[in-house]
Amino acid sequence: DVNFRILYGAAKVTKDRETISGDNYMCTAEDNGQFFMCLSDGMGSGLEACKESEHVVDLLEQLVESGFSGESAAKLVNSVLNLQMRGGKFSTVDVSIIDLYTGMCHFLKAGAATTFIKRDQWVESMALGLVFPADYESLTKKLYNGDFLIMVTDGVLDALPEERAEETLKEIILQTHAKAPQELGRGILQKVLALCEYKAADDMTVLAAGVWKK
Repeated sequence: DVNFRILYGAAKVTKDRETISGDNYMCTAEDNGQFFMCLSDGMGSGLEACKESEHVVDLLEQLVESGFSGESAAKLVNSVLNLQMRGGKFSTVDVSIIDLYTGMCHFLKAGAATTFIKRDQWVESMALGLVFPADYESLTKKLYNGDFLIMVTDGVLDALPEERAEETLKEIILQTHAKAPQELGRGILQKVLALCEYKAADDMTVLAAGVWKK
């Protein structure tokens, strides 16, 4: 049996005057003990952006279900996206793959925003940067019992003061005391919205997952 279990939750808000979010996500447990999380942000907002990011998530889900490893699936989807890129339009690919045996988490990003890890009274950012989608960046970190993983779309960071957006979000995460991932995601999003006077200039999504020893 695996050594860790995961619960996750998401909080979303659409851009002002839009009815459809351009952000989509997917979380699934693979048969090999890997927990796969994907967050995709379609360029722009509205129906077209939603279709683009939904396409990314659906492709990833199909590949993982077909037996591809999470990393292979993510890299393949990114290659497909680069071939299909139309008129400069792209969807970000943000993937976290957690090994439920070891607690190791592999981060894969293409054009995606920073991911955060919350551990007790400490928050670390997986700052791989907003690179051009053709480039893939990866990083591996060990997760421990009680850790929270927080993935966001760039609308969340863009709503914060530009010169210290990451630091501000770290402070918000620290100040959000929640024991359930869903509550944590909602609490973070509420605090971000309060700072931007509840005016969402872009779609915002917070995807949070908690890791616990079995």
